[in-house]
Amino acid sequence: MMEINRKNIVNSQQAPTRGAQSSLKQQLKESQLQPEVPLTSEKVTLQTHVGVSKEDIKTAEDEAKRVTLAYVDAIEKVQKALKTSLSEFERFKTVQTDKNPNLDLRDLDLYQDKKGNLKLSSGKLSAAQVNNLETVLSGNKKLKDAFTQLHSGIVEGLKLRNSYQYADLNASSLNGSIRLNELTEQYGKQFHPEGFGQEYKTLSERLDVDVGLFGHFLSEAMNPTIRTFA
Repeated sequence: MMEINRKNIVNSQQAPTRGAQSSLKQQLKESQLQPEVPLTSEKVTLQTHVGVSKEDIKTAEDEAKRVTLAYVDAIEKVQKALKTSLSEFERFKTVQTDKNPNLDLRDLDLYQDKKGNLKLSSGKLSAAQVNNLETVLSGNKKLKDAFTQLHSGIVEGLKLRNSYQYADLNASSLNGSIRLNELTEQYGKQFHPEGFGQEYKTLSERLDVDVGLFGHFLSEAMNPTIRTFA
């Protein structure tokens, strides 16, 4: 057999004989690693709580249950607050339109300023018209309380879901970031007509879904907003 080394010098090596090849194969077989096989048929058990006492395990389980129940309670309040905010805001617009049929309130949206005051936004109304409507709106305590609960409840739910990631959030952190109609529209988009949630057709049905589904879809609807606080 010919071999060319790095110095381009040709060396001549004798090819192994058949007997040598057979001996080499046998040596390779014998040298292969063999997996260890248990000597007995006893079952192997894993210690999942090595070094953790039963008291510590129970404490952790109780805390997990507490957080879960607190989260469900917070989201139930958010669900109720969103429905109340929508119904009260719709009633407000109806009353104002009845008083002044020339008002175009189709794109009117509701939000809170940094101090928690109810504010309005519209691309169809003048600044003076918006100011007049905000003056009337400021006396609607039911809407203000519900919309405030919507904000604080979302923050509470986020902190319960991930206390580390949202540690810096407080009850007013989302003021100015949530538009009522915009949030509701994004929430409705989570119900895909040919996918999950397709059986819920109307907004009323979608607002009355199970609290777990509501919390998940609301979180998805708010992703662009809450991501900035993470």
